[in-house]
Amino acid sequence: MVGVGVVTAVASGCTNTQPGTPSATADATGQTSSETTPSSTNDYGAPRVTSPLDGTPFLTKPCAVLTVTQLQPLNVPASGKPDTDSPLARSSGPGCTWSNVDTGTGIGFGFLSGNKNGLSDTYRGRDRFKGYFEPTNVEGYPAVFNDPSDFRAKGSCNITVGISDTLTFRVSWDEGRAGLTSCDRAKQVASMVIQTIRSGG
Repeated sequence: MVGVGVVTAVASGCTNTQPGTPSATADATGQTSSETTPSSTNDYGAPRVTSPLDGTPFLTKPCAVLTVTQLQPLNVPASGKPDTDSPLARSSGPGCTWSNVDTGTGIGFGFLSGNKNGLSDTYRGRDRFKGYFEPTNVEGYPAVFNDPSDFRAKGSCNITVGISDTLTFRVSWDEGRAGLTSCDRAKQVASMVIQTIRSGG
């Protein structure tokens, strides 16, 4: 079982993960949505973001992407552990983690601000995601479940979401046990993040 951490990304479009980082897969059912293949695409086949969101106000406060109310039913502490100044955060983007040591439940969040071409950088590095690379969408925004290794059967799933053509974020969910609901949970958390960013916090 992997622990929760913040994701690493480089501007070249190759995304690396620390153990338990926000990584991703397709729907928990393994199906991809027809909404993930719009006619207009960026380089490398990444869907364009038709209604971009401004995530920049949250770059200095990454833990604010999830509110106390949103966190309550997720069985993790209301306050997360931010990372805005580590070498990882400076090169890839700021992030936050929430962990329940009693249950092993963990959430990892990270902006991939180091990838200046948004989701197209993730698509450009898709060959590195040997575990899975499965397009989906979250709240109408293009996304992809992706990870270099596949820990879904062990309760860990990662998803990358494009909120503009220049900014993505990633969410990881770790259930601390074997299970098949981790991708549903990762997508649920990603949806909450979008709702928070859309509302301005």
